[in-house]
Amino acid sequence: MQAPHPVDVAFAAALLAIGVAELALDDGRLYREPAAVAAVVVAAAAMLFRSRLPLGCLGVFVAVVVVTQLPGVAAITGSVVIGCLFALSTVARRSADPVAVAALPATVLLTAITARWPVRPWDAVVWSVGCAVAWTAGRLLRREADRAERLAGLAQDLVAEQERRAREAVEEERARIARELHDAVAHTVSVMTVRVAGVRRHLDRDPTATRHRDALLDVERLGREAVGELHRTVGLLRVDEPAPLAPLPRLGDLDRLLGQLRAAGMPVDLRVTGVPRPLPPGLDLAAYRVVQEALGNTLRHAGPTRADVHLDYGDGWLAIAVTDDGPLADGTAPDGPAGAGGHGLLGMRERVAVYGGTVEAGPSTGGGFAVRAALPLPGGADA
Repeated sequence: MQAPHPVDVAFAAALLAIGVAELALDDGRLYREPAAVAAVVVAAAAMLFRSRLPLGCLGVFVAVVVVTQLPGVAAITGSVVIGCLFALSTVARRSADPVAVAALPATVLLTAITARWPVRPWDAVVWSVGCAVAWTAGRLLRREADRAERLAGLAQDLVAEQERRAREAVEEERARIARELHDAVAHTVSVMTVRVAGVRRHLDRDPTATRHRDALLDVERLGREAVGELHRTVGLLRVDEPAPLAPLPRLGDLDRLLGQLRAAGMPVDLRVTGVPRPLPPGLDLAAYRVVQEALGNTLRHAGPTRADVHLDYGDGWLAIAVTDDGPLADGTAPDGPAGAGGHGLLGMRERVAVYGGTVEAGPSTGGGFAVRAALPLPGGADA
């Protein structure tokens, strides 16, 4: 069962104390009129449920007022009257509109019908005005609360709209840059490559032009690689990432990255198999980001652990495996995280997908976590 609200407990205690003091000071009614004492106790108990059950609390107060006005029963106390008005104000503030509107006339009529007659006109007026004031105060508080809620909602909507417009502006600018790269640079390089290919085919008919033909083959190959890099760059422009402020890292920078992680408290080893070879800048960056993000996730989420990085240069593919073995036995934590780029596994997959590669991530069979990526190498048998 939910405990009463602290404010309700305070009001109940105050009502009980005032009621008992009122009866004690009123010519010994505290000892002569047990019904009056019971009325005060019941009213104080009802006050404990004011916040959770406002209508029920008001019903108890109205019942107490009605009972104490019956012939032969002790007269009502001022504390009960004040509590009844407070409960009416709470109903007006917290209940639905139909209930709140009906609460005012119901309270006034029920207490008036059962009042001890003859009723002094002034008492009836004071009671009716008191009920009206309490009800109006509750409705005003309700209106202000609704207004504050609407303003908070409008402010939240405004912030969301501003963020949406900012994202749209960034996306439009990225799309514009992508179009410029595709329409201008990529088109020009493509035309250049086609022209070089035409000249090379013309020289194929001249057996004495072998040296020139080989040079044109190199130019044609470089042109096609440049077009491929431009198309991949256009794809990366659609990824919502901040522009780099430093030279782009490559796999050759892994030693520095691993040194940062070791300084942060995580043992990590690098193993390279196969024959390493130079990679296109974009592919080199994508491979580096896979290792960086995987190690960053290990440091951030796995706690203190040991990690291994394996680069395998195969026939047409570069296989990357980053594994960890779970938290260290001593339970110590690294001093701080290493910087990591991208947007987690989603960003990793987007980068690799641009180059036709794949990424798999999940728990290792021997414990820990593993991230494995495969990137096609240019000029390979499977590329």
